[in-house]
Amino acid sequence: MKRLFSFGMILFTLVAFSSHVQYAQANDENSVKSTLKNLLEFSKTKAYDKAANLIAYEGDDKNRTHKDSFNPSNKEELNQVKRICKKITALLELSSKCEFGEFKSASKGAYTVQVTFISGEQKLATTFNFEKTGKGFLLVSMN
Repeated sequence: MKRLFSFGMILFTLVAFSSHVQYAQANDENSVKSTLKNLLEFSKTKAYDKAANLIAYEGDDKNRTHKDSFNPSNKEELNQVKRICKKITALLELSSKCEFGEFKSASKGAYTVQVTFISGEQKLATTFNFEKTGKGFLLVSMN
């Protein structure tokens, strides 16, 4: 009887943990997709200052790399944001619609979202990579 009780407690713990993990990933998926939708919109409307807050810093300051977003008041950083946004805008302008595809966990706090940009019969799949930071999910790369 004691063994059955122990087995039941282990099973209950596993189910509860699994449910928590699934909920956390679903919550992260919603947050990442929301960030990506905002980034697409900010790129299209050339709201680079807003987009800067959604893109992970890449630069000389290693303490900020992938931990902080670009600073829109820094001209050099804003220029990097503009380059990224112009790549996104080019994909949007070449397509009549885009569809969100597979969402995957790359590692703890890092996720990828595949977006397919469609123009007629042509489809271009692009992967957007995000990392969780103190500022929420930030775009770290796209390919």
